[in-house]
Amino acid sequence: MTGNQGFWKAILPMAAGGLLLIGLVLGFRPLAETGAVAYAQSNLRATADAAERVSETEGTLEIATALRLRNEAGLDDLLLIDPDVSSNDSEIVSVYATEERWTAAARADTGACFWIRIEASGTRSLGTGTDCSAEDASEAPSSGWGAG
Repeated sequence: MTGNQGFWKAILPMAAGGLLLIGLVLGFRPLAETGAVAYAQSNLRATADAAERVSETEGTLEIATALRLRNEAGLDDLLLIDPDVSSNDSEIVSVYATEERWTAAARADTGACFWIRIEASGTRSLGTGTDCSAEDASEAPSSGWGAG
């Protein structure tokens, strides 16, 4: 080999591989964001389902506190926290329980905060916000979750 031939034979495939990797990362980013949002929403639905089961058994949403829900099946992978503490992760769910309504909030890995609320009548509402505490979400207007 003469001159820089060996250098270019090594560098060009590495550069092509790097460009391919960058393309894959950018191409799959929307899919990863969608998955992160869906995961947070799924955790909130599971927590709400558990709260409804507790409410049916005990007769009130008020008993479905973070402490009470920690013993419910299906929530083993979640950390349920007090209503005045903001969630900072999909697996950390802030829970607020009163006689009138029950609310949970969780922050997706994308940084977006989602919440779910159950009224004493059984009506569910969904929303997004900036502060991810269940206490704040309990009074927030419903906005839905959109396409996530």
